Amino acid sequence: MRSSRGLLLGLCVALPAAAEQEINAAPSSQVELLSWIMSLAVVLVTILVCAWVLKKTRLNQFAGGQSKVITNLALGTRERIMVVEIGEQQYLLGVTAQSINLLDKLEQPLEAKPNKMSGHFAKQLQGILSKNEK
Repeated sequence: MRSSRGLLLGLCVALPAAAEQEINAAPSSQVELLSWIMSLAVVLVTILVCAWVLKKTRLNQFAGGQSKVITNLALGTRERIMVVEIGEQQYLLGVTAQSINLLDKLEQPLEAKPNKMSGHFAKQLQGILSKNEK
């Protein structure tokens, strides 16, 4: 038992000292430097790929893609009223920076009106957005 404590104590003292020597040591050759740079590049590319995949897979996660905003009205810089359709039911929501409140459950649903955006840029933007929804 005493020998295992001594061994554990020796490792606790020796490992940080060895790690400190490795951290403070500069790359001794171009191969080590190239290896370090390539490892960093692989980590960065992996992070970017994971972020892209996460962005693509979370687009229609809410309510299985069966929800959409019918209309919204800005009341201030951070306040708005929205009509949201989930399934066959429509809800009137009050949205602020701190909360989302259910104001009413609509008895008679509103019709979804097409966007009134015009111009070449707006049409291209609408096409890109519709591709992302699929």
